[in-house]
Amino acid sequence: MVRPMRAIQVLLAATALVLIGAVEAAASARQLAAQAGRGRPTLSGEGAALTLAGLALSVAVYLVLGRAVGRSGGPERAAVAEGVASGILAGAVGGSLRALAVSDYLGEQVARFGLPAELTFASLAVFVAGAIVASAIGGGALTWLGFRLSSRSPRPPP
Repeated sequence: MVRPMRAIQVLLAATALVLIGAVEAAASARQLAAQAGRGRPTLSGEGAALTLAGLALSVAVYLVLGRAVGRSGGPERAAVAEGVASGILAGAVGGSLRALAVSDYLGEQVARFGLPAELTFASLAVFVAGAIVASAIGGGALTWLGFRLSSRSPRPPP
């Protein structure tokens, strides 16, 4: 049985992760759309900085979730389960949003090489599945780490 507060924590964490990913995806899609000739994407400092910031914020979300479980007296298993659940939700929703954001660009690239359009869909499906798996594994591990780094109960005020 899932406690309501735990379910709310999972939903809040997943929502924060989806928002972080959506900002990154929107910026990436804008960069791809602005590219002359829609050729091979270029690596830029701006894109790398955005990715690094998104990664740091995502790690922070999972660590805070683990800390919240630890400080509420929850067991270690609950921290891992909440991290995995948040990761699955964020991976499914966020991965789908990212796939949608780059689908036009990917479709153009697939067509440019004369490949079947089904390859675009298959590639995006594999991308979303990978996002779910990676987010679940990373979420479980980082939330566990946040749990281990937290004190078991809130400290009394001085």
